[in-house]
Amino acid sequence: MANKRTHRDITVADLEANVPVFHGVDRWLLESMVNQGKTYHHPAEQLLLQAGQSADTFFFLQRGSVRVFCHLPQDGREVAIKLFRAPAVFGEMECLVGIPYLESVSTLEPSSILALPRQVLLDSLAASALFANNLLRDLAARLCIASQYERALAFDDVTSRLAALFLNYIDFYGLPVEGGTLIRISLSQEQLANSLGVGRRSITRALKQWTDAGTISKRGRQFVVADKEALTKLIDPKMLRITYDANWSSKLSNKM
Repeated sequence: MANKRTHRDITVADLEANVPVFHGVDRWLLESMVNQGKTYHHPAEQLLLQAGQSADTFFFLQRGSVRVFCHLPQDGREVAIKLFRAPAVFGEMECLVGIPYLESVSTLEPSSILALPRQVLLDSLAASALFANNLLRDLAARLCIASQYERALAFDDVTSRLAALFLNYIDFYGLPVEGGTLIRISLSQEQLANSLGVGRRSITRALKQWTDAGTISKRGRQFVVADKEALTKLIDPKMLRITYDANWSSKLSNKM
Protein backbone atom coordinates (compact mmCIF):
# COMPACT_ATOMS: atom_id res chain seq x y z
CA MET A 1 0.00 0.00 0.00
CA ALA A 2 3.00 2.29 -0.27
CA ASN A 3 1.89 5.59 -1.73
CA LYS A 4 1.95 9.21 -0.70
CA ARG A 5 -0.86 10.56 1.42
CA THR A 6 -2.32 13.64 -0.24
CA HIS A 7 -5.61 15.53 -0.44
CA ARG A 8 -7.92 15.14 2.56
CA ASP A 9 -8.15 12.20 4.92
CA ILE A 10 -11.23 9.98 5.00
CA THR A 11 -13.54 10.96 7.86
CA VAL A 12 -16.32 9.45 9.95
CA ALA A 13 -18.80 11.27 7.72
CA ASP A 14 -17.48 9.27 4.75
CA LEU A 15 -18.16 6.02 6.61
CA GLU A 16 -21.65 7.15 7.54
CA ALA A 17 -22.53 8.27 3.99
CA ASN A 18 -24.64 5.45 2.56
CA VAL A 19 -22.18 2.65 3.39
CA PRO A 20 -24.20 -0.43 4.45
CA VAL A 21 -21.32 -2.04 6.36
CA PHE A 22 -21.11 0.96 8.71
CA HIS A 23 -24.84 1.75 8.82
CA GLY A 24 -26.07 2.35 12.37
CA VAL A 25 -22.68 1.64 13.98
CA ASP A 26 -21.95 3.83 17.03
CA ARG A 27 -20.09 6.98 16.11
CA TRP A 28 -17.44 6.45 18.77
CA LEU A 29 -16.47 3.18 17.13
CA LEU A 30 -16.31 4.75 13.68
CA GLU A 31 -14.13 7.52 15.10
CA SER A 32 -11.83 4.92 16.62
CA MET A 33 -11.52 3.11 13.27
CA VAL A 34 -10.77 6.30 11.37
CA ASN A 35 -8.21 7.44 13.93
CA GLN A 36 -6.36 4.13 13.72
CA GLY A 37 -6.49 3.92 9.93
CA LYS A 38 -4.55 5.66 7.20
CA THR A 39 -5.91 7.37 4.11
CA TYR A 40 -4.25 6.75 0.75
CA HIS A 41 -4.94 8.27 -2.65
CA HIS A 42 -3.90 6.08 -5.56
CA PRO A 43 -3.71 6.69 -9.32
CA ALA A 44 -5.35 4.39 -11.86
CA GLU A 45 -3.78 0.97 -12.47
CA GLN A 46 -2.04 0.93 -9.09
CA LEU A 47 -1.55 -2.51 -7.51
CA LEU A 48 -2.94 -2.33 -3.97
CA LEU A 49 -2.36 -5.85 -2.76
CA GLN A 50 -1.13 -9.11 -4.25
CA ALA A 51 -2.33 -12.65 -3.68
CA GLY A 52 -0.06 -14.42 -1.23
CA GLN A 53 0.75 -11.33 0.83
CA SER A 54 0.10 -11.41 4.56
CA ALA A 55 -3.47 -10.26 5.23
CA ASP A 56 -2.77 -7.56 7.79
CA THR A 57 -5.06 -4.82 6.44
CA PHE A 58 -8.79 -4.24 5.88
CA PHE A 59 -9.72 -1.67 3.21
CA PHE A 60 -12.56 0.82 2.80
CA LEU A 61 -12.87 2.21 -0.73
CA GLN A 62 -14.27 5.72 -0.35
CA ARG A 63 -13.72 7.00 -3.90
CA GLY A 64 -13.02 5.35 -7.25
CA SER A 65 -13.09 1.69 -8.25
CA VAL A 66 -10.88 -1.37 -8.14
CA ARG A 67 -10.49 -4.68 -9.92
CA VAL A 68 -10.17 -7.95 -7.99
CA PHE A 69 -8.34 -10.62 -9.98
CA CYS A 70 -6.28 -13.78 -9.80
CA HIS A 71 -3.36 -15.02 -11.89
CA LEU A 72 -3.46 -18.20 -13.96
CA PRO A 73 -0.27 -20.01 -12.87
CA GLN A 74 0.33 -21.69 -16.22
CA ASP A 75 0.82 -18.49 -18.23
CA GLY A 76 0.45 -15.54 -15.85
CA ARG A 77 -2.81 -14.26 -17.34
CA GLU A 78 -5.22 -12.44 -15.06
CA VAL A 79 -8.87 -13.37 -14.54
CA ALA A 80 -11.21 -10.68 -13.23
CA ILE A 81 -13.22 -11.89 -10.24
CA LYS A 82 -15.06 -8.74 -9.14
CA LEU A 83 -15.20 -5.02 -9.81
CA PHE A 84 -15.71 -2.82 -6.74
CA ARG A 85 -16.99 0.75 -6.91
CA ALA A 86 -16.98 3.11 -3.94
CA PRO A 87 -18.30 2.80 -1.35
CA ALA A 88 -17.11 -0.74 -0.71
CA VAL A 89 -14.87 -2.79 1.58
CA PHE A 90 -12.43 -5.58 0.78
CA GLY A 91 -9.71 -7.65 2.40
CA GLU A 92 -11.79 -8.58 5.44
CA MET A 93 -12.27 -12.25 4.52
CA GLU A 94 -8.58 -13.13 4.81
CA CYS A 95 -8.19 -10.89 7.86
CA LEU A 96 -10.93 -12.82 9.63
CA VAL A 97 -9.62 -16.26 8.71
CA GLY A 98 -5.98 -15.34 9.24
CA ILE A 99 -4.66 -16.49 5.86
CA PRO A 100 -2.74 -14.63 3.12
CA TYR A 101 -4.75 -12.67 0.57
CA LEU A 102 -6.31 -15.04 -1.97
CA GLU A 103 -6.73 -12.44 -4.72
CA SER A 104 -4.94 -9.39 -6.05
CA VAL A 105 -6.49 -5.91 -6.23
CA SER A 106 -5.59 -2.92 -8.41
CA THR A 107 -7.26 0.43 -9.05
CA LEU A 108 -9.22 1.02 -12.24
CA GLU A 109 -9.30 4.78 -11.76
CA PRO A 110 -7.97 7.31 -9.20
CA SER A 111 -9.17 6.05 -5.82
CA SER A 112 -9.18 7.00 -2.13
CA ILE A 113 -8.84 4.21 0.42
CA LEU A 114 -8.85 3.92 4.20
CA ALA A 115 -6.49 1.14 5.31
CA LEU A 116 -7.26 -0.35 8.73
CA PRO A 117 -4.95 -2.77 10.59
CA ARG A 118 -6.35 -6.30 10.97
CA GLN A 119 -6.52 -6.01 14.75
CA VAL A 120 -8.66 -2.87 14.48
CA LEU A 121 -11.14 -4.84 12.38
CA LEU A 122 -11.22 -7.71 14.87
CA ASP A 123 -11.60 -5.38 17.85
CA SER A 124 -14.38 -3.43 16.12
CA LEU A 125 -16.31 -6.60 15.32
CA ALA A 126 -16.02 -7.70 18.95
CA ALA A 127 -17.26 -4.30 20.13
CA SER A 128 -20.31 -4.06 17.86
CA ALA A 129 -22.77 -6.84 17.04
CA LEU A 130 -24.39 -4.51 14.48
CA PHE A 131 -21.11 -3.99 12.64
CA ALA A 132 -20.53 -7.76 12.69
CA ASN A 133 -24.01 -8.39 11.27
CA ASN A 134 -23.54 -5.74 8.55
CA LEU A 135 -20.24 -7.25 7.51
CA LEU A 136 -21.72 -10.75 7.51
CA ARG A 137 -24.47 -9.65 5.11
CA ASP A 138 -21.90 -7.94 2.91
CA LEU A 139 -19.74 -11.08 2.78
CA ALA A 140 -22.77 -13.27 2.03
CA ALA A 141 -23.74 -11.05 -0.90
CA ARG A 142 -20.29 -11.33 -2.42
CA LEU A 143 -20.28 -15.08 -1.82
CA CYS A 144 -23.44 -15.30 -3.94
CA ILE A 145 -21.71 -13.36 -6.70
CA ALA A 146 -18.59 -15.55 -6.49
CA SER A 147 -20.64 -18.75 -6.61
CA GLN A 148 -22.48 -17.72 -9.76
CA TYR A 149 -19.26 -16.49 -11.35
CA GLU A 150 -17.67 -19.91 -10.79
CA ARG A 151 -20.64 -21.46 -12.57
CA ALA A 152 -20.17 -19.07 -15.49
CA LEU A 153 -16.50 -20.04 -15.76
CA ALA A 154 -17.44 -23.71 -15.89
CA PHE A 155 -20.46 -23.66 -18.19
CA ASP A 156 -20.81 -20.38 -20.15
CA ASP A 157 -19.11 -19.84 -23.50
CA VAL A 158 -16.69 -16.99 -24.18
CA THR A 159 -19.26 -14.86 -26.02
CA SER A 160 -21.69 -14.99 -23.10
CA ARG A 161 -18.98 -14.17 -20.56
CA LEU A 162 -17.66 -11.32 -22.70
CA ALA A 163 -21.16 -9.87 -23.01
CA ALA A 164 -21.51 -10.03 -19.23
CA LEU A 165 -18.15 -8.29 -18.82
CA PHE A 166 -19.22 -5.46 -21.15
CA LEU A 167 -22.45 -5.04 -19.18
CA ASN A 168 -20.42 -4.90 -15.97
CA TYR A 169 -18.26 -2.12 -17.38
CA ILE A 170 -21.37 -0.27 -18.55
CA ASP A 171 -22.71 -0.47 -14.98
CA PHE A 172 -19.65 1.32 -13.64
CA TYR A 173 -18.34 3.40 -16.51
CA GLY A 174 -21.17 3.86 -18.99
CA LEU A 175 -21.84 7.37 -20.30
CA PRO A 176 -24.77 8.18 -22.61
CA VAL A 177 -23.49 9.46 -25.95
CA GLU A 178 -24.86 9.82 -29.42
CA GLY A 179 -25.20 6.33 -30.83
CA GLY A 180 -25.24 4.42 -27.54
CA THR A 181 -23.30 4.12 -24.30
CA LEU A 182 -19.60 4.98 -24.06
CA ILE A 183 -17.44 2.92 -21.68
CA ARG A 184 -15.25 5.75 -20.42
CA ILE A 185 -12.17 3.67 -19.55
CA SER A 186 -9.87 2.23 -22.21
CA LEU A 187 -10.17 -1.50 -22.87
CA SER A 188 -7.83 -3.41 -25.19
CA GLN A 189 -8.50 -6.85 -26.62
CA GLU A 190 -5.63 -8.15 -24.52
CA GLN A 191 -7.17 -6.73 -21.35
CA LEU A 192 -10.52 -8.31 -22.19
CA ALA A 193 -8.87 -11.66 -22.90
CA ASN A 194 -6.93 -11.51 -19.64
CA SER A 195 -10.06 -10.59 -17.71
CA LEU A 196 -11.76 -13.77 -18.90
CA GLY A 197 -8.66 -15.97 -18.88
CA VAL A 198 -9.07 -16.86 -22.57
CA GLY A 199 -7.05 -16.45 -25.74
CA ARG A 200 -7.14 -13.17 -27.60
CA ARG A 201 -8.39 -14.89 -30.75
CA SER A 202 -11.70 -15.72 -29.03
CA ILE A 203 -12.15 -12.08 -28.04
CA THR A 204 -11.28 -10.84 -31.54
CA ARG A 205 -13.87 -13.18 -33.07
CA ALA A 206 -16.67 -12.06 -30.75
CA LEU A 207 -15.86 -8.35 -31.13
CA LYS A 208 -15.87 -8.66 -34.93
CA GLN A 209 -19.29 -10.30 -34.86
CA TRP A 210 -20.68 -7.56 -32.65
CA THR A 211 -19.06 -4.81 -34.73
CA ASP A 212 -20.44 -6.26 -37.96
CA ALA A 213 -23.89 -6.46 -36.36
CA GLY A 214 -23.69 -2.84 -35.19
CA THR A 215 -23.86 -3.85 -31.53
CA ILE A 216 -20.59 -2.10 -30.62
CA SER A 217 -18.10 0.30 -32.17
CA LYS A 218 -14.75 1.78 -31.17
CA ARG A 219 -13.90 5.43 -30.55
CA GLY A 220 -10.16 5.57 -30.10
CA ARG A 221 -9.41 3.16 -27.26
CA GLN A 222 -12.94 3.25 -25.90
CA PHE A 223 -15.93 1.10 -26.79
CA VAL A 224 -19.41 2.39 -27.57
CA VAL A 225 -22.25 -0.06 -27.05
CA ALA A 226 -25.04 0.78 -29.48
CA ASP A 227 -27.28 -2.16 -28.64
CA LYS A 228 -27.14 -3.03 -24.95
CA GLU A 229 -30.20 -5.24 -25.33
CA ALA A 230 -28.34 -7.47 -27.77
CA LEU A 231 -25.65 -8.12 -25.16
CA THR A 232 -28.23 -8.66 -22.45
CA LYS A 233 -29.87 -11.42 -24.50
CA LEU A 234 -26.59 -13.34 -24.53
CA ILE A 235 -26.42 -13.80 -20.75
CA ASP A 236 -28.45 -15.55 -18.07
CA PRO A 237 -30.88 -12.88 -16.77
CA LYS A 238 -30.59 -14.33 -13.25
CA MET A 239 -26.81 -14.11 -13.23
CA LEU A 240 -25.45 -11.60 -10.74
CA ARG A 241 -23.03 -9.02 -12.08
CA ILE A 242 -19.47 -9.04 -10.74
CA THR A 243 -19.80 -5.30 -10.16
CA TYR A 244 -20.29 -4.44 -6.50
CA ASP A 245 -21.09 -1.28 -4.57
CA ALA A 246 -23.32 -0.01 -1.79
CA ASN A 247 -26.48 -0.89 -3.74
CA TRP A 248 -25.85 -4.64 -3.66
CA SER A 249 -28.84 -5.44 -1.44
CA SER A 250 -31.37 -4.02 -3.90
CA LYS A 251 -29.64 -5.80 -6.78
CA LEU A 252 -29.83 -9.12 -4.97
CA SER A 253 -33.50 -8.73 -4.01
CA ASN A 254 -34.35 -7.98 -7.64
CA LYS A 255 -32.49 -11.06 -8.86
CA MET A 256 -33.57 -13.69 -6.35
